[in-house]
Amino acid sequence: MSMKSSATWVRSLTGAGIGAALLAVAAACGAEEPTPTALPTATPVFFEAGGASAAGVAAGEAELWEERQGGTLIFGSAKEVTSPHAFTTTSSVDGHTKESTWLEPLIQLGGDGNLYPVLATSWVPNDDFSVWTFHLRQGVLFHNGVEMTSADVIWSANYVMDANNAARGHGELAPLVRSIEAVDRYTVRFNMVGSQSSFPIIISDISVLPITPVDSLEPGEIQVRVGAPGTGPFKFDEWVPASKTVVTRFDDYWGGKPYLEKIVFQLIASATGRGNALRTREIQLAERLTPIFAGRVEAGEIGAIEVSPATRSGYRRVIFNVDSPIFGDIDVRLAATYAMDMRKLLDEAFFGRGALMDGTVPPGSVWEEVLLACCPRREGDPDKARALLAASSYAGEPIRLIVGRGQGEPVGESLSRQLRQVGFNVNLQVLESGVYDDKQATGDFDLSPKGGSWGGDPVIDASGRWRCELTELHYNNQTRYCNPELDSLIDAYYGLTSIDDKLAAYGVIATILYDAVITKHMGWNFTRFFGWNDNLKGFEHRGEGGYTRGPIGGGLWRVYFED
Repeated sequence: MSMKSSATWVRSLTGAGIGAALLAVAAACGAEEPTPTALPTATPVFFEAGGASAAGVAAGEAELWEERQGGTLIFGSAKEVTSPHAFTTTSSVDGHTKESTWLEPLIQLGGDGNLYPVLATSWVPNDDFSVWTFHLRQGVLFHNGVEMTSADVIWSANYVMDANNAARGHGELAPLVRSIEAVDRYTVRFNMVGSQSSFPIIISDISVLPITPVDSLEPGEIQVRVGAPGTGPFKFDEWVPASKTVVTRFDDYWGGKPYLEKIVFQLIASATGRGNALRTREIQLAERLTPIFAGRVEAGEIGAIEVSPATRSGYRRVIFNVDSPIFGDIDVRLAATYAMDMRKLLDEAFFGRGALMDGTVPPGSVWEEVLLACCPRREGDPDKARALLAASSYAGEPIRLIVGRGQGEPVGESLSRQLRQVGFNVNLQVLESGVYDDKQATGDFDLSPKGGSWGGDPVIDASGRWRCELTELHYNNQTRYCNPELDSLIDAYYGLTSIDDKLAAYGVIATILYDAVITKHMGWNFTRFFGWNDNLKGFEHRGEGGYTRGPIGGGLWRVYFED
């Protein structure tokens, strides 16, 4: 495949340009630093290390910063931060909160589909992609005042790869990396297991590899109440379970001081509650608002508020815990699969706004063609569900269906009604988000809805959800499904560079998952909106439901209040 066609197929997968085109460009051209696309002139960009004053304000920005700085932003969160731990809880709201404030990855995937430098300024493979060398940004300080070096990157990666630490990124990183070494103080070499052309995209957010100082956590330390020092624009200040997470401005941030003095991520589980708090200005920014609220804003019925849809978020599926006494039987899982009518769920819980899909791929993509060919949708069929249930091992035991309070409640109500209609005895448990996440991690459930978003590649995006996770706590693969053959196929997939080979391999992987019946997919709902008071300026999001600050803007780093 030529260099031109390689970049083209990556972009063609979604139409939105989500992919790792720069990875291929860097590899083919031998360039040491990927060249991002032209930056919008109105969008804040990273300041290069060394270009900031001692106070952390970039040259030419001091006067602007003086005008905009100050104030506390109260952010209405749909879910609480489950734990301030830097490595175990780094997805969904946990990940968005942490990566927008105090933790950073080496590199980051921008909303335009390109990889950009963050804590690393360049990343270069050898000829066969078996070694990746990362050059680190110099002059970056952790929140404890110590400069980041290659030793910190090596420690962080080794922490993730140690299964005893229950790091969320363990399933992605450990199978790929053979060893890590320091070339010098600011250069790190990852020696891979075989050829790993997709490695940069895999570590392009903190869900796999956040960077914290050497020995910032003890081996096996899972329960923490204080966030480890990071390198982001805000530093961890306080965490109150089931209530709030607070961060404060880090004046020595390598990219330039943020404007806000403080951000409080306040848990408001109800979408109605978040909307009302936004209207009364008890909060200034909220996530996951409803289409009804957004429509009223757009119609002018609610004033002084801006709204914006999260167009690439909202994937929905229901997972089975295959370690549970009930759903360890594949016939019971299959009966439950036919009991669940996802069209009804979409209509009842999401106002009918969305698209049904039997895998974590967007409608109209080339991945969808493969999925439809290998894995026909199991439509809701109550009669078939009753027959399968009658022939299975199920004897009327209560099924623990757990959902998160707020956005999970209508989903749980729809699912429990459908399951009861065919003969399941459902115990619906509505839980606070922290308890909900803990029960999923410990396996204290039988059935549970889950979310997701699209990152450009269904295998890379979701491989951690499928891999064997041989620890007591499962922060990633919460189905607890384990298939070594599937793990080997995923390992091989990471070394593929041809889109034809990837599509063929995805078909095999999707078929294995389909036959295993570990998930009932709904598809995409288009019902999530951000909203903010109109005197709050500079907020942007990247479409996938998150508010992570990116190299080409967005997030909370340069948000400010206008008088």
